[in-house]
Amino acid sequence: NASNVVEEDELGGGGDEKTNEEDDISSSLLPSKPTLDLLTARFLSTVYCHVAADAGSSTVTPTITPTTPTTTAEELASNHDDPYQNFAAVLMNATQVEQGRQFVMKLHHPPKSSPNTKPISILQTILPQLRSPNPLRRRGIAGTIKNCCFDRDASWYLLHELKIVTHLLYPLAGPEELDVDDKSGLDPDLWLEGPDKVREDDRVTRLLLVEALLLLCASGRRGREELRLQRVYVILKFADMVEECEEVNDRIEECVQFLRRDEEGTQEGSSDVFVDDAYTGNKKLLALPAPSAADEIRSSTDEEEYDDVD
Repeated sequence: NASNVVEEDELGGGGDEKTNEEDDISSSLLPSKPTLDLLTARFLSTVYCHVAADAGSSTVTPTITPTTPTTTAEELASNHDDPYQNFAAVLMNATQVEQGRQFVMKLHHPPKSSPNTKPISILQTILPQLRSPNPLRRRGIAGTIKNCCFDRDASWYLLHELKIVTHLLYPLAGPEELDVDDKSGLDPDLWLEGPDKVREDDRVTRLLLVEALLLLCASGRRGREELRLQRVYVILKFADMVEECEEVNDRIEECVQFLRRDEEGTQEGSSDVFVDDAYTGNKKLLALPAPSAADEIRSSTDEEEYDDVD
């Protein structure tokens, strides 16, 4: 047991007896057939879950294990002392079917003692793993998100409740300097790190992330409008410039075609005008702050009508 080795090194021989007793107690509490709920809890345990101290903060960046185009899963696993790292792949496999997607996206309501706490899903709790230093965790969670994006009925939840776009774009963002226009509407978390930002170096993970964005692009017109408002094209443009994998390049190109093309029944250049009007069309001197056009567009679209327009 790897944890035993660490404790023996730190505590010396005197800690052996206590460690063995704790292991005996822990093993006696494990069921012969552990459930997905139990494995998920172990997967997210702080004992094994080594992510940035604040996954929503751009000031802390985990150390990324470098990979090569030929790096295998076995090689990735051998570099990390993480007994639950392969559970990310289990989740990815499970979410290939509808029951698995329902499992990770089901909202769990808080106890009555915490009435002000919002319901939360397993998918929401595993999103920070996209910034884990363990590439197997990142790869598996990227695949899990991609599988959830197959469910078109969940697109509103993914885009507006989970704010999934920023989570997908963060690993694809790099150290490139963005001008003021590119930053307009872009989540600051994607550019505040500046030249210190490290782009995801695992080819499989990058491919899964871009394919997830592609599925959101194909979810319907409302979904594409939201992706345009969140300036997905800006991150993909710079990612494409340095991408060495042809398959990832092809998927990025497909996303760009979705995002830059004009919607059916609209005038030529309407997709670009849509974004320009949202962020630059209302720049006037005002006595008081006013909501942006992008916020007004989002507020005018509710969940019920979200997928009515393809």
